[in-house]
Amino acid sequence: MDEVFAHPLRIGPFVVLATTCFWLFVATRRVSREIGGKAYGFGGTARQRWAQRLFRASVAGALLATLGHAIRLGWVGVEAIAVVPTALVAAGLVLAMGGLVLTVVARSDMGRRWRVGVPEKDPEALVTTGLFALSRNPVFVGMLTLAAGLVMALPSALMIVSALGFWLACEMQVRDEERFLEGAFGPSYADYKQRVRRWL
Repeated sequence: MDEVFAHPLRIGPFVVLATTCFWLFVATRRVSREIGGKAYGFGGTARQRWAQRLFRASVAGALLATLGHAIRLGWVGVEAIAVVPTALVAAGLVLAMGGLVLTVVARSDMGRRWRVGVPEKDPEALVTTGLFALSRNPVFVGMLTLAAGLVMALPSALMIVSALGFWLACEMQVRDEERFLEGAFGPSYADYKQRVRRWL
């Protein structure tokens, strides 16, 4: 039975991650067209540039880890550090896909207010409905859930390091965004912070 599912489970992590990256690219481009400007706001400060580099490096590392595993590259650090039962790989993929769905729904809740990084201009409104009524950062919660699922499905050294790097980048980004929103919305954001947790 394991042999029947071996191939799709082997390529699954790469398919999920590549799909996520493509969707994020398309979604960001679409919002940029809607607002007539950039929905991509990294680079304003040195800290933001470091967060951007860390995001890029961690995603690139995860893509290499999952693709290398899918095509049986055989490089040290790319293959799993232990034999992973088929059921655990499948569970990891389900968790990763759940994280993708959560990310898509949270981005949809933001609509044209979706931004990657800290925007140059104050946002039109503070999003507090939908998944944002449960978490101040549901997009990142979804992405981190996806990363956790990928590590479960493919616990390779490169995948683990990439996931940890992504988590660190998220922590940096969230704090920068909180400072920005505090300045943009003042008491409204302070009240929102009191009512809703940063993560869950």
